Amino acid sequence: MSISDDRYLQDLRRYNLALTLLRLAARPNTVRAWTGFSRQRVRQVIRHYRKHRSSSDPHCDRGPSPKRLAKLMNNPTLRSELTAMAGLCRLLHVIPEERVTNARATLPNVDTAERLCHALAIYRRMVPHARLTFEQLILLVFALAEGNDWALERCVSCRAVLLIDPLSIARRICSDCRGASHHRPCAALDHPTDEAVAAEGDDLLGAEGVQQSLF
Repeated sequence: MSISDDRYLQDLRRYNLALTLLRLAARPNTVRAWTGFSRQRVRQVIRHYRKHRSSSDPHCDRGPSPKRLAKLMNNPTLRSELTAMAGLCRLLHVIPEERVTNARATLPNVDTAERLCHALAIYRRMVPHARLTFEQLILLVFALAEGNDWALERCVSCRAVLLIDPLSIARRICSDCRGASHHRPCAALDHPTDEAVAAEGDDLLGAEGVQQSLF
């Protein structure tokens, strides 16, 4: 393959990615960041998209992308969706194993963007009425990649995935298990068995005496 052919295929790949991102309601600045296209090139893609957009495709909205994950986490439904999506993204290696400094500048690239689109497509097949948007997904991935304000853990009781503040000392327990504990008989809460205490301690601490990682 000649150099010119390789460049053509790379450009075609980025062009198709840009159209996919627009169909996922990504903002123009998001398309530019993840494809590496210039502003002029993105405008050309947007014109093509608008010309051939089907009735089911979203409009190309402008404006800033969401900036604060904490605001989204205040919504119980979105919090559940973000948590499930975070687990899927970690499983598909969309979120790096090591922390990334300034993820907005260093993380965007074509390979990761394609994996993001694939992960969201899988999620929407599993959750047909999902409210989670692509822009919200990107915000989630940036936050977890940097790992300063949010991290993934597992519930110490049922092992469900949790989105938590890594600096918090609160017990790692999901809302379902927390609710279930409130309905236990008082005697069981006041006088737990030795087996229950040991099981809880083993679940909370790994072999090195620290909390186990998610995967």
